[in-house]
Amino acid sequence: MKIRIISPAGHIDQQVMAAGADTLRSWGMDVDFSLHAKGQYGRYAGTPQARAFDIIDALNDTSVDILWCSRGGYGAQQILDLIPVDLVAHANKPVIGFSDITCLHAFWQKAGVASVHAPMMRHLAEYPDHRTTQALHNMLLFYQGKGVWPRQNDLLRYNRNPMNLLADQHVTAPVIGGNFANISALHGTPYDFDYEGKILFIEDIGESPYKIDRMMNSLKLAGILDDLRGLLVGQMTGCDEDPEMPRPLMETIREMLQPYQIPVRFDVPVGHVIENYPVVEGALYTI
Repeated sequence: MKIRIISPAGHIDQQVMAAGADTLRSWGMDVDFSLHAKGQYGRYAGTPQARAFDIIDALNDTSVDILWCSRGGYGAQQILDLIPVDLVAHANKPVIGFSDITCLHAFWQKAGVASVHAPMMRHLAEYPDHRTTQALHNMLLFYQGKGVWPRQNDLLRYNRNPMNLLADQHVTAPVIGGNFANISALHGTPYDFDYEGKILFIEDIGESPYKIDRMMNSLKLAGILDDLRGLLVGQMTGCDEDPEMPRPLMETIREMLQPYQIPVRFDVPVGHVIENYPVVEGALYTI
């Protein structure tokens, strides 16, 4: 199976990318790099046109099976209107990544193609033997053998956080989501997720609690919370508590969600942490 490493957002240290690619090769994967994957254009790997070109080229290349993002950062939102949605649908190739790559996950959902919210090159380079890496490896082998992604219910079914809402109530629905700031930035655009009947998961890094509260209110005011079947609160890394907020962040989120009578699971192991388990966007999950 051939993996094309792309850099649709920020530029990346080439040693990190090379080490991550070596981990993939140790799994027996054929790995190459897009034209601009190792480039730099300010904080980005290339101009928006160059980064979009790399995605289009990988989608058109019949030898490529999977597009794997080198890193996030910022920049994926800049290229959404440069990629033909019908090409993504026709090529039917998954994209793998997280953080800023949430924008591409939403785009792939729009095209009706599964994608994988999962670690990128730095994690593969630094934690090649970690259990999350092994979970991703096993998923990849399953996909290689069967052409579909496995259901990964264990990640969600056994969450027993005492803050959970409707802890004894279980639903099965397609799961979507990713970085909360990116999700919020897509509201009102043609590239936003379709939330109706879905389980949404959110995670973030370095955001103030009041900004996360703002994003939660955006979901509320847009009517999105009314449409969801469930919500998963992932890791809020570096989102330090604000003493001026009337209550801790997780309690603020819980209080807002209580009236909606949907299952909510806290402390889900996805996000900017080592325990960042892979999630197949658009696949049916049970919580």
